Amino acid sequence: MGFNRAQLFAAFALGLLIMSHSVEAVRPRPRICHSPSHLYHGSCNNRKCVEVCHHEHFTGGYCSRKGVVKRLHCECTIKCGHYSPPPPSEVPEPPPYERPPPPPRVM
Repeated sequence: MGFNRAQLFAAFALGLLIMSHSVEAVRPRPRICHSPSHLYHGSCNNRKCVEVCHHEHFTGGYCSRKGVVKRLHCECTIKCGHYSPPPPSEVPEPPPYERPPPPPRVM
């Protein structure tokens, strides 16, 4: 007694569903938490926002329009969970921004 096509298709679909569910359970996607920067002042610039967020012990940052006024402000990001920021002595400083040298003047 063999399986017909409908039974094979159902078994295959069920197997895929079980495998995809188990992959998500092993490696769930990290959630990203957002917090407004307390140290950033002035008009928002993404590069400066990231630097300030690093000093506030976050992993990243970006300029965002939120709130009633819809003004750009710096929003810091970090992975959510039971993670607490390390003490300031253990946080590496972000690499300094170096401007490229100006092009040579040709006359």
